Amino acid sequence: MLIECPNCAAGYQVPPRLLRDRSRPLRCGQCEAVFPIPEPPAPEPLAFRAPEPPAPEMEEPRPAPAPAPLAEESRTEPMAPPDPPAEAAQGASSRGLRVAWAASIALLIGGGLAAIIQRDVVMEAWPPAARLFAALGLG
Repeated sequence: MLIECPNCAAGYQVPPRLLRDRSRPLRCGQCEAVFPIPEPPAPEPLAFRAPEPPAPEMEEPRPAPAPAPLAEESRTEPMAPPDPPAEAAQGASSRGLRVAWAASIALLIGGGLAAIIQRDVVMEAWPPAARLFAALGLG
């Protein structure tokens, strides 16, 4: 609630929960004037607004043409099989995924072998690795 000092017109935004006890006066922070808590403003009545009519359309929508009846022979035909390009795309995606997994595994194995082969360099750069290599019997 916005409260203004009647003496200097300084405005303060005060939460309504702090203004429940109307017996306590307020003190202005600028001019130190003491004044009673003003009455809260009456709530504004809700104004009823009629809904706005829809905007007129430029053209009226045309009805969709009725579907043509199917010939007797086309009604008994089985459904066509799925398109081969969709199956090929799925196979290519699956193939790419397998290649990515294989490359990841190859990188991990290669990194492990490089660490084992160059273990002296690794232990010099990172001394706690000596315990790991010792536990593996490579120390």
